[in-house]
Amino acid sequence: MASSRKILGIGALFSASIGVIVSQITIVSVLQGFGLGGTGFLLAMGLAFLLAMANAMAYTELALMMPEVTSLSSYSEAAIGNFPAILVVFAGYVVPAMFGTAGELILMNQVLEQTLPFKTSVFFWPVILVTVFATLNILGTDVFARVQTVLSFTVLAFLIVTGVVALSGMGATPLPPGPGAGWPALSENTMTVGVVALAFWGFVGSEYVTSLVAEAKNPSRDLPLAVLGGLVLVFIAYATFGIGSAFFVTRQGLAEGAAPHLDFAVGAYGPGARVWFSVLAILASASLLNTVLAAVPRMLLGMANNGQVFPIFRQVSARYQTPVYAILFVACMPLVGLAWSRGDASSILPLSIAASITWLLSYMLAQVSLIVLRFRYPDWNRPFRVPMFPLIPAAAIAAMAYVCLNAAPTPEMAPRIAEYTGVVLGLFTVIGALWVRFVMKKGLFEPVTPVEDTQHAA
Repeated sequence: MASSRKILGIGALFSASIGVIVSQITIVSVLQGFGLGGTGFLLAMGLAFLLAMANAMAYTELALMMPEVTSLSSYSEAAIGNFPAILVVFAGYVVPAMFGTAGELILMNQVLEQTLPFKTSVFFWPVILVTVFATLNILGTDVFARVQTVLSFTVLAFLIVTGVVALSGMGATPLPPGPGAGWPALSENTMTVGVVALAFWGFVGSEYVTSLVAEAKNPSRDLPLAVLGGLVLVFIAYATFGIGSAFFVTRQGLAEGAAPHLDFAVGAYGPGARVWFSVLAILASASLLNTVLAAVPRMLLGMANNGQVFPIFRQVSARYQTPVYAILFVACMPLVGLAWSRGDASSILPLSIAASITWLLSYMLAQVSLIVLRFRYPDWNRPFRVPMFPLIPAAAIAAMAYVCLNAAPTPEMAPRIAEYTGVVLGLFTVIGALWVRFVMKKGLFEPVTPVEDTQHAA
């Protein structure tokens, strides 16, 4: 049943649509993309932006069509069955928590290494951060509840302002003019296809806002504006920042540097920027980790209540009413990714691409769900409809499949990316199929009729 608490306006929804996107790893992914692809990466960003818009429109239609749903897996469950619904959550949210958040923790450690006067193990600060925020989430304490919106907009404002400073020539220590800096450097040895998956990582996560549709004051008007407008702002911020970075950091430094965003900030504002930028970057990492630990365990809780995952994820703290075991499980994911990659800074790029691939697979299932539900329930009320149906969903599926198959920017990186995605997705696929078939005793692709079916008629 939809919530009666209609408290969220366009501002709150807009903030939620960009909250997960803004993080260190997405910023660094953009800089690595410009380092690898030059101006070709700007085209890759455009293609990734179009895919992100197609996915945002799909989730907006699904959310407004089924406003009582709070789990992103429910759309696939209603369309194509329990097995795809399980894969949507694990491919789109659990696996990226392992790869993407691990990359975020490596970056945080790199920033601290370059800021603090002493050295620690590559696992020291990440383990502390994960432990702290897992504990806070188990206790039901969201330390970012009041400042997350301000933090997200602060980071985006920093990206745009820094990009403008760089492009206007007002930075502290730009690279010497010539073929190794700015537009001449970006125009050499360009690449587009091989970096689209990396570019796409900069736009994933805006669909988190659709789970708030039941609490929106005017969801039919505000949700499309929030999710699509958020992507436009993110594109502007990342494109401005990425292009500007080439005037202060060499392309090799962008592609291979341990913390190229820190190098750019210091180049643009001087050595004094190292401390305040490090604080901002670490807050962004902490905010992302907190969001993952708040949202993904509750997805698992909902799935456990539907019998789709282990019953232990259904257990909540008697005192705090938080899904303790689901939080602990999700908290372990980035630590597993960290150990797998040995905390090596060179792993950030393949981890980002692997996470992007798994999220793309999840989005493909969402697009399939949209198509199936359009034909299965043609009379349901749809306050927002994806235009040019079924052309846009079909084109998005084909394009995302192509990007997944051509995700490695270099042949040498392909085996590593395939290892990350293949092993983990293969494991979850096998476990999910066996669970649906032998524990739930249902067909893998047997759709589940929504409980409030009759309430959707226009």
